[in-house]
Amino acid sequence: MWNFRLGENAIALNMVVDCKSHNVDNATYSVMGSNDTHRELSKAPSQIEGVPSCRYTTAMARTNTVANLTKLEMESEGVTVEIPFKVARYTSPKPVVICISPQFVAEQWQIFMMQVHVAHRFYAHLHIYLTSIIESYFHLMREYERRGYLTIDFWLRMKFAKSETPFFEPNGHVEWRNQAGAQIDCLLQYKEAAEYIAFFDMDDILFPKNYQTYLEEFSAEWLVDPTSNSIYYGRREHEFVKAETLSEFNFKDLVSSLRSSPTVKRGKVVVRPDRYNSTWIHYSWHDLNRREILSPNLVHVQRPLQKNGSNKITETWKMEFGAFNETIKQEDIEAIEEDMKLMKELPNISKISQKLPKSDFYLPIVFDCYYKAFYGAAFDNKPGGFGCPNADLCELPQREEYRCVHSDANYFSGPHMEPLTFHFANNSFWSWSIGCYQ
Repeated sequence: MWNFRLGENAIALNMVVDCKSHNVDNATYSVMGSNDTHRELSKAPSQIEGVPSCRYTTAMARTNTVANLTKLEMESEGVTVEIPFKVARYTSPKPVVICISPQFVAEQWQIFMMQVHVAHRFYAHLHIYLTSIIESYFHLMREYERRGYLTIDFWLRMKFAKSETPFFEPNGHVEWRNQAGAQIDCLLQYKEAAEYIAFFDMDDILFPKNYQTYLEEFSAEWLVDPTSNSIYYGRREHEFVKAETLSEFNFKDLVSSLRSSPTVKRGKVVVRPDRYNSTWIHYSWHDLNRREILSPNLVHVQRPLQKNGSNKITETWKMEFGAFNETIKQEDIEAIEEDMKLMKELPNISKISQKLPKSDFYLPIVFDCYYKAFYGAAFDNKPGGFGCPNADLCELPQREEYRCVHSDANYFSGPHMEPLTFHFANNSFWSWSIGCYQ
């Protein structure tokens, strides 16, 4: 097990590596760090996070280098390539950060409204990764970012600018768009700034059971077992009826429409960042001291129901629902509703609300792709094997009336190196011309 404290002048490398062509278990990488007066070569041991069925796996390597770093290079057999780096955060907007997994063709603004206001009520900051999102929804998120509720970050498709050898296209051969890589990025950004970090999907909503803030709730859980690296919440499936417009969106109505399933799926973790260096989608494969929380569960609102449209998800993947059986305090419902009301009355948000989508378009398409690729066989007894969990070939139609903002960057490939050539991106930006794609 690693020492989780990275130490002085630490470097952490967040990578995706071809694990079929190379032995990546406990692989070591050579790193050259330079400042104005010194240059130092060091070895970076690594650990991987991911399933063995994918060709590309997520890896995190770490080492220590010179102070006041100005240049970072990867080295192999005398060949080097300079790579970009960013400095970790030393302050956090709030003591609890919730890292939200990458969103693509995002349109479910109702779930976002639930997540952002619940997090705000219980004093957490959202860090949201975006690949692509409906333009009006993007502007809605930005208004919340301006008011300190959240931070929006880029999550990029992987591209090779050039290659001297044949390769497998990485996006189609990595687990779920390299979601683990996004969570590692978020962990490393806040590792020395936040007291607790949660790794949730947008539709994973946590209502504290015993305390008024996440900080108090998590701190109390760690008093039960101070040696834990993380605490693990199961995800209970829920459905709810969603409003078609922001003006009619009402948190009290949403809560009253929630219905619970007996099904509790594989969950998510909240971690002590000083005891975590990398993670997977649900938890780190290297975490040998994870404590399960029996109650509450995450309210997994994966099944939003349209009032006036078809709900194909419920037809494809049938599940029983009954009375809501998690706990939301009345005082919290009222406080969240009041906070929502104040935000909805802001002129910019009122203007944006008129352009938000009223009905599902991408949700049933993406769900069908995921069901065929993984959910059906994994959870619904459908025939089919378990390959690499990936739906990158999902066909996503484009629409003139609802265009997407998409993450983009400048892509670079280093010189040919043995055993691995390094490809990377820099100078990320938002593009209005790519379209609604993964």
